[in-house]
Amino acid sequence: MGISHVVNAAAGQFRVDTGPKFYKDLSVDYYGVEAEDNPNFDLSIYFYPVARYIRAALNSPRDAGTSSMDKMSSASLNAAKKNAYTAIKVDPDEDYCTPGAFELERLFWKGCPKYTHVNEVWPNLYIGDEKTALDRYSLEKAGFTHILNAAHGQRNVDTGPEYYHDMTVEYHGVEADDLPTFKLSQFFYSASKFIDNALQDERNKVLVHCAMGRSRSATLVLAYLMIYKNMTVVDAIEQVSRHRCILPNRGFLKQLRELDIALALQRRNTKNSLPRDDDENSTTT
Repeated sequence: MGISHVVNAAAGQFRVDTGPKFYKDLSVDYYGVEAEDNPNFDLSIYFYPVARYIRAALNSPRDAGTSSMDKMSSASLNAAKKNAYTAIKVDPDEDYCTPGAFELERLFWKGCPKYTHVNEVWPNLYIGDEKTALDRYSLEKAGFTHILNAAHGQRNVDTGPEYYHDMTVEYHGVEADDLPTFKLSQFFYSASKFIDNALQDERNKVLVHCAMGRSRSATLVLAYLMIYKNMTVVDAIEQVSRHRCILPNRGFLKQLRELDIALALQRRNTKNSLPRDDDENSTTT
């Protein structure tokens, strides 16, 4: 039949339990919706993401005999990345798919801890708000050694190295706006490197903050966990959300999604560049 894309509207263990792994040996891209055939079930929340997925599938070039993501051309992959509402599977040998932006947003609907000014979200790594950052006495008492201000600047949380000059604190400022159009991704690697360098010494404590500690600072921490702790964007969101109430804006989520795809491509390319056992055996015989 030449089917290239499958939308399963009854996904789940107790329904039509297929999924990407079920089609791993086929040139099929999979999208699952865990819906119930029940008058009380709100299927409408899936209308737009599924419609976008179908539209993207019908507009994408056909490449018979190849996996839709494993052998996709660079142009096709870039087109898929731009369609932020489509799940993308980079490695056909893995079950994981990078979710679309809407699916990422749904991860925050599960509830979260009660809001507090500052929370430890990873060992010695904290997310906090403006009040936390301005309270030098409490910072020093808590033993913070590094501060990453994701709202640096005169019109934001105007601290800077001079604000902490009488403290043993290393400061890193990111001048970012909490707007979906702001390209926070330009700071992902530099901010992550600052955090990782600090955490090399287990005696250090890192505070990452913005104004509310929910969007800009949370996004930079999520990027750090993805880049340095090899987490997927889903793993990172679940890790942080267990400890703090966060909600990055939609633009930041799209940028994290693009980072997730880029990191998955790196992992796939690294894996494919390693010699396979059968290759090693053939060279020794």
